[in-house]
Amino acid sequence: MPPRSAAEAGAAGVGGAAVGGAGPTILPPEDLALLGHLALLHRRLAGGPYPGSRRSPRTSRSPELADFRPYAPGDDIRQIDWRAYGRLEKLMLRLYVAEEESALNVVIDASQSMALGAPAKWAAARRLAAALAWLGLAATDRVAVGVLDAAGPFTPHLRGRSGSMRILGLLGDLEPAGSAGPSHLGALSWLRPGLTVVVSDFLGDGDWAAALADLHSRGQEPLAWQVLAPDEENPPLAGEITLVEAETGRSREMTVNPRVIAAYRLALAELRDHLRTKAAAAGGRFIHTRSDQDLSASMAVAAAAGAVRRA
Repeated sequence: MPPRSAAEAGAAGVGGAAVGGAGPTILPPEDLALLGHLALLHRRLAGGPYPGSRRSPRTSRSPELADFRPYAPGDDIRQIDWRAYGRLEKLMLRLYVAEEESALNVVIDASQSMALGAPAKWAAARRLAAALAWLGLAATDRVAVGVLDAAGPFTPHLRGRSGSMRILGLLGDLEPAGSAGPSHLGALSWLRPGLTVVVSDFLGDGDWAAALADLHSRGQEPLAWQVLAPDEENPPLAGEITLVEAETGRSREMTVNPRVIAAYRLALAELRDHLRTKAAAAGGRFIHTRSDQDLSASMAVAAAAGAVRRA
C-alpha cells in the first residue's frame, strides 16, 4: 500500500523504526505512526532552489491549475491555452500552483534549566525537536537543528534519509548544560529564512520580544514553543525554602505561602501573554505544553494553534 501522505513517505524513507541511535530512543514507533498523519504548516514561505511540497504564492509550471491571465510579450508560449483562444479570440496563459522547498530551523534550549522538573523538561523538548525535524524532512524541507547557543552544535540544512540520521544523532548526543537566553538566538548564524521553531522553557532573563522581532526581520517565521514541567506550572512548595537558580547558581531564601504561589501563577500567565503577543507581532505563534504530555497531546495543542494539521 502506498504512503497516504508526504509525512508517511518521509517516514518510510528513513526506515520507520524507533530512532535513537546508541543513546535513548527519541521517537518510538507509536510517535512515528502519529507523525505519518501530520504536516507542519508554514505561514511565510521562503522558496529555495529546489522543488518541494510547500505551496508558494508564486505561480509556475506544475500539475495543478491556479488561474488564467492575458498573454504578454515575453511570456512562455507553451502556457498559452489554445482552447480559450478559440472561445475568446484572446491569448490567455494557464497559471499553475508552484510547489517549493522551504527551510525549517529547529532551535532547542539545552541549558541546565531544561534538566529540571518532574518529569524533566529535557526529554519532552528533545522529542518535540526530533518530531518537528521529522515533519520538515517528510515535506522535503531543508531542515537544520541546533542548540540555543552560538557556540553550540548544529547540523547543516539537510534533506532525506541521511539528514534524519544526522539530526537524530545530534539530538541523541545532547545533554542539558550551561545557560541560554534570547541574546543567544540572535547570534545563531546558521538560521535560514523560513520557519524557525524555538523549543525552550523561556524562563531565562532577557528580551524575547526583540529576539523574535529580529527573526522576523531576517525573513523567518518564529514559532516559540514553551515546555514546562507540571511542578513549574503549579509549584508544590510551602514554608521556608531556599531557591537556587540552576544556570547561575544564585540562591534566595523565601517563605512560600498561598499569596506567593498566586503571584507566581500570575507572573507565568503574564509571561505567556507577552510571548504570545510578541510572537504574533513578528508574524509567528506561541505554544506551550507540559513535560508530562505525550507527543500526541502536544501535537493536538499545536494543531489547535494552527502549527500542524492532519495530512
